[in-house]
Parts: sequence; structure tokens; C-alpha cells
Amino acid sequence: MALKGHAYVRTPWAYQERPVASAKLNLWDDRIAAALEMAYVLINMTGGGADGVVAGLTAGDLEVTPAQPTGLTVVVQPGWAFISRMPYRLDEPFETAPVTPPVSQPRMDLVQARLADWDVTIKSGTESDTPSAPAADADCMPLAHVYLRPGMTSIRATYDAINGYLIDVRPLYPD
Repeated sequence: MALKGHAYVRTPWAYQERPVASAKLNLWDDRIAAALEMAYVLINMTGGGADGVVAGLTAGDLEVTPAQPTGLTVVVQPGWAFISRMPYRLDEPFETAPVTPPVSQPRMDLVQARLADWDVTIKSGTESDTPSAPAADADCMPLAHVYLRPGMTSIRATYDAINGYLIDVRPLYPD
């Protein structure tokens, strides 16, 4: 049984043991990994078993905000979440790569937290008269939709009829 994400780091050393001959290495036991996974699932179940941002642990838990100075990037604030019943943590603010504005029609992209690498990605949508955001990938949690307009020069926190803007879609845990 394998845990998803970076919830723990396997170590071949026993507590306070100095490096010794390979015959004495303390290898990670899969029973410990299974016990950790069970603990994570039980903790998650106490809140209803849902995925979401654990609100109130840090200021602006996993909130997506425009980068300063404003441009075509966004910043995801640090925070904790449960994704696929496993813990997820973003240690420090994460600034995304710049998005490319649409060419002829509006587009809606998705900012998502990815469990596998404990990082953040932007998934591009398709241009349309009535754009909709793409669905989150497996083992990912949606954080925000980014509404993009042709010819825009920046992403704002709110609608201004000219530039792109953010729509917060973070699920909260427990909801």
C-alpha cells in the first residue's frame, strides 16, 4: 500500500542511530506506511470524509490572489488541505507561470492543488462565447477559476470588464 503525496519521508535509520554497517539498517516497514495511511483517513473521516482546504490554520488558506505588481500570474497562499483523503501542504506562497491570454474569445482556466508533488498547476480551458472551467485532474483539488479575456493585460481579484479576474472555488474542510 502506498501513500500519495509527501506526507512523510522514509528513512533507513532508527531513532538516534548513527550510520552503521548495512546489516544493521532499519528499513521502512510497509506496516508503518499502512498505519499512517489509516490515520490520515480516520482524521479525514472525523470531518465528514470530504476533500477541502483546512481553513483557519494560516491566513488566507490556499487562497489564490493576483500577483503584485499585477500581471498575468497569480499567487497561491500557504495552507493545508485534504485531497483524496490524504494531507496536502503548501509551505510558502507559490507564484504560477504567466498565463497566455485567449486570442478571439474568453477562456476559463483552473488553478488546482496537486497531491502527487504538493504543488500547484494551472489547467487551461477552451475559448468559447460562454467559457467553463475544466474539471480538476485526478488527485487534484480546484482552488480558483481564472476568467481570461482577449487582449487583457492583467488578472484582477474582481470583475472589471477589461481584464481577467479570479473566482474562488476552494472547497472547505469540513464543509
